[in-house]
Amino acid sequence: EDKAKYDALTDEEKAMLADVTTSATMSLNDSHGDIVSAIKNAYENRKPLQIESAAAQGLGIGSYPRVGPGKDDKETPVFSINQIFANTLFDKDGKIVALKVDQLEIATPNYDGDGMPHFSGWPGQGGYNYDENHDGTVDGLTEDTEENFFAEIAGWMTKRERGDAYRMGSGTWTQQMDKFEEVFIGMTVEEVEEWFDKYTSDLNGRPLKDGSDKEEDKAKYDALTDEEKAMLADVTTSATMSLNDSHGNIIEAIRKSYENRVVIDLQVQ
Repeated sequence: EDKAKYDALTDEEKAMLADVTTSATMSLNDSHGDIVSAIKNAYENRKPLQIESAAAQGLGIGSYPRVGPGKDDKETPVFSINQIFANTLFDKDGKIVALKVDQLEIATPNYDGDGMPHFSGWPGQGGYNYDENHDGTVDGLTEDTEENFFAEIAGWMTKRERGDAYRMGSGTWTQQMDKFEEVFIGMTVEEVEEWFDKYTSDLNGRPLKDGSDKEEDKAKYDALTDEEKAMLADVTTSATMSLNDSHGNIIEAIRKSYENRVVIDLQVQ
């Protein structure tokens, strides 16, 4: 089959493939995954850029294991993994001109929250406690089959993909992350880290707010200027979630995107 397919190509196409295969021979779609579908998915999730140019692009990924959230009614712990993805465009001075962050959270199926992507473990391990109705009561074990293994992974969705179903105290996860991204535009990564250190709680990584009953947060907030307090009041109208807690470190993922940056020459017409 391969010979017939190759022989049907033009000389120009064969020359192109000869050049490609001098340095790239791995599969683009096999049991390791479908790279072409991932590129298509990126295109389908594209967003317009409100920028004039960019000099570098970086992708940062952070993986964060967690014991929790909580236990089931059989006292079996919930285990979870959070992966944070930060795709960032920088100008020639290292300032962020565009930023998009997403997060994949996966938990064992004894977690009682609806909509959470599940991972029961590898086939042959016996399955894991399953709260099928999300009512805080274990209903049995997940199926210990290859079919369930594949089905669980096929159902994984990031927090952006979960959309309006992933609601928080103030809006959705996507709305809150969009606000933080807006705040960080125009900053260097060092300035983002400084913003986080100065304007979020040392206890939970959430933006500071007036009226906290935590002594440390109150002292940190009271030391700010009126202008800084006004800025935080604007931020916390739509973004109150933590930027670094047991769910993962968003600031670190942004830092990694800078460390992994590659030079580009993007000019937006």
